Amino acid sequence: MLALATACGQARAGTALPDGDQAAAYVGAKFEKVMSKLGDVIVDPRDVTTSTDRYFRLDDKYLHTVVTAARTGSPESRIVHNRSQKDPNEFLDSFTPADGTVEYLLLGPSYKSLEPTPWVSMQKPETGLIQPCSWGGVQIACRMGDAVDSAYQADKKALRGAKSSADGSEQLTVNVPFSIFLDKRIEILPDKVVSSIGPDLRKQPVPAVITLKPDGSLAEFTMKAKFESGGHKVELAYDFKFTGTATAADLPTVPDASQVTALPDNNAKNDFYRRLGELQSK
Repeated sequence: MLALATACGQARAGTALPDGDQAAAYVGAKFEKVMSKLGDVIVDPRDVTTSTDRYFRLDDKYLHTVVTAARTGSPESRIVHNRSQKDPNEFLDSFTPADGTVEYLLLGPSYKSLEPTPWVSMQKPETGLIQPCSWGGVQIACRMGDAVDSAYQADKKALRGAKSSADGSEQLTVNVPFSIFLDKRIEILPDKVVSSIGPDLRKQPVPAVITLKPDGSLAEFTMKAKFESGGHKVELAYDFKFTGTATAADLPTVPDASQVTALPDNNAKNDFYRRLGELQSK
């Protein structure tokens, strides 16, 4: 798993970087220092709120979703709001209270055919949040980080620049091939869509920009591109950021039992998510 930097080497503001090989070595060293801790900066912060704006268009079909989330307390409670920007009835809220053995999913009106109640519940994993990047509040950012690292490992020339600002903030830019964007499942697309994307389109670069605050924490992580090839047009824009300090006020209350359909075991849970996936793919 990747990590974003808790500390980074900084160039003096206003100082020109050396040319040629010296510049490449400077930028490469700065990038590797950031990437060595990228995942930590994404997954370690607690009592925070996050936002991920996801937009993907292929030809005349597109999706646009905003995911806002909060994690707070010790033991920790978490909430993830997944909102389609195309259809206000298409939403899911995932709520994991600190207490108890179950977590909850609120179904928006678009999903009301799945169960007779607005909420479903399922058992928490016995060991809690097994993989930090599996939490919906940071999941896309983790995948973006993996994509950036893979692009750099495949070709050091993918690193396009590193710059420091007068206030001590830093910005790194990396070109991620569209093929890696797809492979890392930054957006999970139907198989028939992925298979329609030819080799020329897959080679297109997707610029990723990592912006760090002066203290080394993450200010913003974006991937944005627009390109066309082989008869297809692609436009994408992904923007992750921490948005503030989370408190108990960001969390919902545990729903009344009359409003909840309990999924008693993994078989029931898997069947539910199968039906949810079928509904989402229509």
